[in-house]
Amino acid sequence: MRTFTLKAILLSVIMFGAGFLAELNAQEQVRRFSISLHGGVSFATQDLRVRPSGGFGANVETPIVFGGSLQYSLTPMWSLEGYVQYQQFEDDGTNEFNNQIVNFESTVIHTSLRSIVHLNQLFASNRLSNYIGPYAFVGAGYNFYDYETNRPDVSNSSGTALNGVLGAGVNIYLTRTVDLFGQYEFIATNNSVSARSGRSVATYANVVGGLRFHFGPSQARHISWRRAPMDIYEEDYNRIMGLGDRMDELERRMAGQDNEIKRLEQEILTKTRQLEGRATQLETRTTNLENQFAELQQSVRDSERERDRRTTASVDETGLTQNLPDGHYVQVFAGLTMESAQRARRMAIESLNGVVDNPSSMVLITQRRQFYEVRIGVFERFPDTVNVLRTAQGTFSDAFVVTFPRPAHLREFYQDMRSRD
Repeated sequence: MRTFTLKAILLSVIMFGAGFLAELNAQEQVRRFSISLHGGVSFATQDLRVRPSGGFGANVETPIVFGGSLQYSLTPMWSLEGYVQYQQFEDDGTNEFNNQIVNFESTVIHTSLRSIVHLNQLFASNRLSNYIGPYAFVGAGYNFYDYETNRPDVSNSSGTALNGVLGAGVNIYLTRTVDLFGQYEFIATNNSVSARSGRSVATYANVVGGLRFHFGPSQARHISWRRAPMDIYEEDYNRIMGLGDRMDELERRMAGQDNEIKRLEQEILTKTRQLEGRATQLETRTTNLENQFAELQQSVRDSERERDRRTTASVDETGLTQNLPDGHYVQVFAGLTMESAQRARRMAIESLNGVVDNPSSMVLITQRRQFYEVRIGVFERFPDTVNVLRTAQGTFSDAFVVTFPRPAHLREFYQDMRSRD
């Protein structure tokens, strides 16, 4: 039951943190917030000396650890991280007390606040900063533990213990959103979470790896991947300072142009007066041209109305016409009955909704000898015909383009359906 409670605490912290992170990132303009998920193994030995593998005061099996973190980067060099992880220490069957094997199990939820330094920024190492990001960290927090043992002089217990942690790791750039990372961490805590060997402090080490997810604008990289500022060489500094002398020279030259500018202003004034006289003449001419243009527009409108009259097929209420103006058509159907042609016409009208204006006026039925044929048109430009053909082929796979007037060797087959204009 205690182990279940500890796991529930861990899951609640991660879920709350993820929701809090998403809310904050909604207002961020750069990628500063990250959430990570990780897993790995822990090392602890009975040796009480301080060593990279830890001094736990008891031999334990190599436990699996997993957890997550929330990270905020205050600057490209420095980040703060809230860290949570779960692990369970269990004896390996070799611990003895009074010539008896001592068994124990310690479930620990480690929480800490860590200060992280991004080493590329610290050492201005731009060669690595695009894809590899080493870092170091130090922090402190609490361990929530649940300890059970069969050792007669030690009682089962649960509670909290202070911890301190330091370590190092490396981020590997995958995408703007995801980094792969691995790290080593050395943790010191109150010995109540281990085998109670008499020491006040127990240490253990974790090696973990996982994925770190960054939140922010889709086109931005996380701020820790920003290239570090670079020192400027002396010759570059001198070159920049030389630009100041050049600017002073340019200012003197600009001052010498004042008289020339005044002369040009007077010349411009004279030219302006001359142009004003010409502008008056042009205004009169423009008025005359506008009147002529209006007359031409009216003539064009009259011509268009006449053209529309001559190029528009006369269609009765059934869609039947024998007047096909010259141009391009998309033929979609040919049948022996008027009923089948009208069904095809309705299908064609539905397929053209949203493709052409007023499709019912463009889908025509013509009777040629014993056939009733359904065509869409008329189109003056062939590319417009091709666009409608592609749409029609979605419903009529055998649709094709036909052009009037027909070639000389086919005219006799269409002579009963041409315009008499």
